[in-house]
Amino acid sequence: MNGLTAPLNMQVHYISFSAHADFAQTSTFLKELMPPNIILVHGETNEMGRLKQKLITHFSDRNTKIISPKNCQSVEMYFNSEKMAKTIGRLAEKTPEVGETVSGLLVKKAFTYQIMAPDDLHVFSQLSTANISERITIAYTGAFSVLEHRPKQIFESVNHCQMKNLRVQLSCP
Repeated sequence: MNGLTAPLNMQVHYISFSAHADFAQTSTFLKELMPPNIILVHGETNEMGRLKQKLITHFSDRNTKIISPKNCQSVEMYFNSEKMAKTIGRLAEKTPEVGETVSGLLVKKAFTYQIMAPDDLHVFSQLSTANISERITIAYTGAFSVLEHRPKQIFESVNHCQMKNLRVQLSCP
């Protein structure tokens, strides 16, 4: 990550097994685990190389990455995982039908994802929503009928158009 430190949401479990296990025992153990990454450490370089080559041959039908890094060598591993979001608040009051779309705000906090209604944002997070209004003034010297007609062609809906102190005010949703 370009030298940046990222918080990790993971646990490391150490599995102790005899360093004297033979290839058959080690490969059987790894076949049961089916890990996406196998990192070989602690061993004589030539023997580790032979073990790595045998494991590569043994696991050739899988997409298993097998590496044997040198001492103090960094190792990068990539994990593909599905993300799951929990629906909370008003969106969680009704179970959606199969195929029904759930619409809301996706909020990520640490490594958890939540989907909530915009009105629930301040209840379940420290975030809030805001409305932004924009006004633009453009000098125009043409006919009012053209000015009234063009926005209706450009925008799908124009709520109203009125003359106000010789100024035109258009409201669009």
